[in-house]
Amino acid sequence: MTHASAYKEPHHVMLFFEEKEILNEQHTCINERINYYENLKNRGKVLLSGNFWNQACNFIIVYVSSDTELEQIIDNDPAVRNNLFELVRAMPF
Repeated sequence: MTHASAYKEPHHVMLFFEEKEILNEQHTCINERINYYENLKNRGKVLLSGNFWNQACNFIIVYVSSDTELEQIIDNDPAVRNNLFELVRAMPF
């Protein structure tokens, strides 16, 4: 896998997340996650997002200018912070 730092210009990164078991009281965090990425989309940072058919996986394509920005996006994801989703792969392109 190519590290994001190999890209000198702003670029896209496809993030793959796996969902862990979510309890009823944790659904608020999922709503926070939806709002978080919607806000990033409104700022031009999210190109596309979706789920894989019949799997506890989803993807988000983000537009970043640096590794630091990518790390901040991932670290500030409410579901990642609360250990409900796990980043399993990041593919820059």
